[in-house]
Amino acid sequence: MQSVMRYLGIDFGTKRIGWAVSDEEGRVAFPRDVIVAGPKTAEKIIKICHEEKIEAIVIGESKNFAGEENPIMEGVRNLIKDLSSAGFKVFLEPEFMTTAEATKIQGPIEKIDASAAAIILQSYLERMKNVNIEMENDNAKSKIEKKEKDRISYDEFTKVEMRVGKILTAEKIPDTDKLLKLAVDFGEEKVRQIVSGIALYFPDPLNLVGRNCLFVTNLEPRVIRGNESNGMILALSTSEGEFSLLEPSKEIPLGTKVK
Repeated sequence: MQSVMRYLGIDFGTKRIGWAVSDEEGRVAFPRDVIVAGPKTAEKIIKICHEEKIEAIVIGESKNFAGEENPIMEGVRNLIKDLSSAGFKVFLEPEFMTTAEATKIQGPIEKIDASAAAIILQSYLERMKNVNIEMENDNAKSKIEKKEKDRISYDEFTKVEMRVGKILTAEKIPDTDKLLKLAVDFGEEKVRQIVSGIALYFPDPLNLVGRNCLFVTNLEPRVIRGNESNGMILALSTSEGEFSLLEPSKEIPLGTKVK
């Protein structure tokens, strides 16, 4: 989102420089005054910025019908250099016949260049508003797409096999703080070995022996600290440190699938 700040708008000329300011929320531009261009132009603008508590400056970018920079842009570039050196953020906003537009709106008044500066500044503010809206829409769209991407189909979910198993033995794996080696009976011909990082929650692993818990049983086997693991125990944990294994509420035959 666009930062809330106060802007100064400048309509640069070799003889006169019109300036305008935005409201404190950076939404609406107001014409203010005209200064005489000269060797101390940058100093005058910097003084205005301090008095008006300006944080960023928008200067009209002057180009001809062919899209080429007008000669006046050499002075604009020098001014930008001086203002940037003073620590101000400076942005260029395309302008085309802004003085003529200001004259059409309110006639050839003494401070017409200030009105032209306001038109330049308002154009920038409106453009940035639209950019921010587009960015917010893109961010919202990205979040929705990510959420949809994170979803899995029912068919994908059914590929995960979860079964009830009984823990027959549980022991710590040497030289580790978190790992336990479990022997789990799923009613199969062979007892499975499963390595789990739950040791911190069970200082005495014997408290796990005899418990019926839920396990994912169709994962690819992997070796953890030299011990093959053929499944994964299911558990709940919170950021506050609460922890709980998933266990059937009543006696269920070993190997029963979760549906």
